Amino acid sequence: MLIAYNKDMKSNKRIVIFGAAGRVGSLLVEYALADGYAVTAFVHRHHRLPDHPSLSIVSGNIYNDDDVQRAIKGADMVMSALSSWGTKKKDVLSAAMTSIIPAMQKHGVTRIVSLTGAEARAAGDHLSTIHRFAHFGIGIIGGPVLRDGEHHIKLLEQSDLDWTVIRSPIMRANTDQSYRLSLDRPFPWALINRPAVARAMVDQLSDDTHLRQAPFIH
Repeated sequence: MLIAYNKDMKSNKRIVIFGAAGRVGSLLVEYALADGYAVTAFVHRHHRLPDHPSLSIVSGNIYNDDDVQRAIKGADMVMSALSSWGTKKKDVLSAAMTSIIPAMQKHGVTRIVSLTGAEARAAGDHLSTIHRFAHFGIGIIGGPVLRDGEHHIKLLEQSDLDWTVIRSPIMRANTDQSYRLSLDRPFPWALINRPAVARAMVDQLSDDTHLRQAPFIH
């Protein structure tokens, strides 16, 4: 069911975006601001986010509960474009959820939209032979990252939050924002445009079609 928000209603909504300085996260900031939301961007260190009257920057560490609490307090919804690729511990998504979920519950925030890779499994998935081989292969190449994405989905599944996790194939830097979401797993060699992923995530803030689901983006 589509939730009917107009732009004035969106302007009363504050979105916290974790991973806001990244390639997807910076697009989330751009699109959310353009859609009329107020945005709190959670960044770890450096960022190139623009000055904007509806944008607030919170510098912090995702492993620090106090930093996460400070960002979420006063928010209406949460988005996460965090990634474990290129990190030491390879547990950024799941570690983030162990702080984000309790902070949301404490402050009465229920809606969260998150992102992970297309090979991550969720409850109720049906895998074809080709996808079983793909999952095995990704597990060899990037096992800790894959397990981190799956663990973060499981934490959300076990919560009482209104969550959506978009599962994305490998992204490319095309400017096309068109997309579709479904529960049909894409082929392992599928590609998707990065702006389309960001557009889909922001759209979920006002659409509960995939509430408590982990759809794939095509």
